Amino acid sequence: MEKLARAALSPILVVLEWVSAVLIFVMMMVTFADVVGRYLLGAPIFGAAEMIQFLLAMTIFAGLSLVNAHDDHIAVELFEARIKSKIPHLHHVLVQGFSVVAMAVIAWQLAQYALEAAHHNSTTVVLEWPVAIVAGVIAFLSFISLLVQLLGLMLPIDQTPANPTLDGL
Repeated sequence: MEKLARAALSPILVVLEWVSAVLIFVMMMVTFADVVGRYLLGAPIFGAAEMIQFLLAMTIFAGLSLVNAHDDHIAVELFEARIKSKIPHLHHVLVQGFSVVAMAVIAWQLAQYALEAAHHNSTTVVLEWPVAIVAGVIAFLSFISLLVQLLGLMLPIDQTPANPTLDGL
């Protein structure tokens, strides 16, 4: 099971790293062109703020899978030492189980929102782009994050490398 999880996880993470990099690069270029256009040419890019908002949302959800795979979440460790000392193996299962349930709810709600936006033909305010496309991409990325979390549950706790794509996951 562990070999299957590692084999499935590695290419997903490589693709998500590239997707995140491209999204950040495009966001950077749109911002740069908008600032140059606004201050040097007096002609900003129409709808740049809306484009950047969409790119940012997609970057966050593409990166969320990477954070889940590396288990690099921000954590508040008020009770962790006490709980780990009493039930060390159950602690990991509880934390990861809660994360999986939370991500499943988020993915489901985003998918519902995308379907509702498609049904109502909702468009953005400035550019009048279909909201369903952006919401659908974000919902898809959240389902990928859920898949990454589920695959991560199959890996041993102490053998999850800090950077699976570079460490030969």
